[in-house]
Amino acid sequence: MIACMPGSGAVDSGTPVLPVGHDLGAFHAGDGVTAPVQQVRVGAEIIDLDPVHFAAWTAAHGAPTEDGAAPVVTVGGLGAVYGEEVVAGLVRDRLLAAIVPHAEFAEGHRLLALAQGLGNSAEHPWLFSVGLLYQPLAVMTGGMYDLWQGAGLSPDLWSACEEAAAAARQAGATEDQYTDPEQMLAGAMSVLPQLLTARVACLDLRMWVSA
Repeated sequence: MIACMPGSGAVDSGTPVLPVGHDLGAFHAGDGVTAPVQQVRVGAEIIDLDPVHFAAWTAAHGAPTEDGAAPVVTVGGLGAVYGEEVVAGLVRDRLLAAIVPHAEFAEGHRLLALAQGLGNSAEHPWLFSVGLLYQPLAVMTGGMYDLWQGAGLSPDLWSACEEAAAAARQAGATEDQYTDPEQMLAGAMSVLPQLLTARVACLDLRMWVSA
């Protein structure tokens, strides 16, 4: 299966993808006739999804395994379960995005926090939790925690990594994982699936800023 993505050519069936968009929940027309839909915001557009398309989009978030890892989701894997046309429709509506190459993905999308920052603990001061009040849903390093909470202020994920790396250098950090934007992006890409699975973050389209 090959799905076409606007502006980036075709996506092979084995290409890893991530879901894009903010889940807004169900919408009922209230007329007693029209079937309810699930709404997802992507950029400035709100897209109505029927049950099958919404199930496929939800499945793209992955399900946590026993060790807390998130499985790799591919176009072909989703298509085998929900149908190629359904997956192609999600790609066409920019609700699914190929994550390789990472630089191209990061320049076209941004990361938005969807949960509360819960901070670290005396027992594990190097780890930071996010989630609901008194209910941690995900744990991450300090560098990723800084990126998670501030990335939504940047036009795209790559810009967020550059800005976070610059801030770390100004603060006196010397480790490449904090001061090198490429290494910071690599770290972000490694944990993005877990953040999306836990629904503590979502991806959105790049925010275009007028000069």
